Amino acid sequence: MKITELIQEYLKMSRYVALGTLDGILAVMGVTLAASGVASAGGLPIPNYVIGLTGLSGGIALALSNAFGSFIGERAEEARNLRELEQKMVIEEGTLDDTLIHRQAKKRVYMSMFTHGFSSFIGSFVPVLPFIILTNRTTATLTTITFCFFALVLLGIYLGKVSRKSLLKTSIEIVLIGVLIGVVSFIIGGGH
Repeated sequence: MKITELIQEYLKMSRYVALGTLDGILAVMGVTLAASGVASAGGLPIPNYVIGLTGLSGGIALALSNAFGSFIGERAEEARNLRELEQKMVIEEGTLDDTLIHRQAKKRVYMSMFTHGFSSFIGSFVPVLPFIILTNRTTATLTTITFCFFALVLLGIYLGKVSRKSLLKTSIEIVLIGVLIGVVSFIIGGGH
C-alpha cells in the first residue's frame, strides 16, 4: 500500500481518528496535569521532563490498549457480519473465508487497529511536549493547556467537517469536554 493510499484510508476511519486523538490528548493531559499538580502541591523537586515522560508512558499504554481493543472488537464485528452474510446467502459457514469480502474485512480490522492506536499515540504528544521541553512548571502547564485546547479545536473542526455539522458547535463541545477533564485532573492532582 502506498503512503498516499494509507493516508486516505486513515482519514476514512474518522471514528477512530477522533476517538484515538481525543483519548490521547485528554487522558494524557489528565495524567500530566495531575502529576504536575501533585509535584507542585507537595513541593517535590521533580523535573518537568519526568512529568512529561510519565504522561508519555501513559500515552503509549493508551495507544497500545486502543489499538488492540479496536483489533479485538472489529475482528469480532467483521466475523459476525461474514457469518450473517453466509446465513443470508444460505451457504455453509466459513465459505466466505479467504474471499475478496473476507480480505476486505481483514483490511478494515487492521486499519481500525492502526488508526485508533496511532491517533492515540500522536494525540498523547500534545500535552507532554511542553513538559519535556520547558523547565518552568507554570509555563509548561499553561503551554500544555493552550496546546491541548488548540488541538481540541482542530479536532472539533475536523469532526464538524466529517459529520457536516457546525464546525463551531462541534469544536465548542470538544473543548468543553477538555475543560471538564482538565479541571477534574487539576483538582485530583492537588491543584489549589
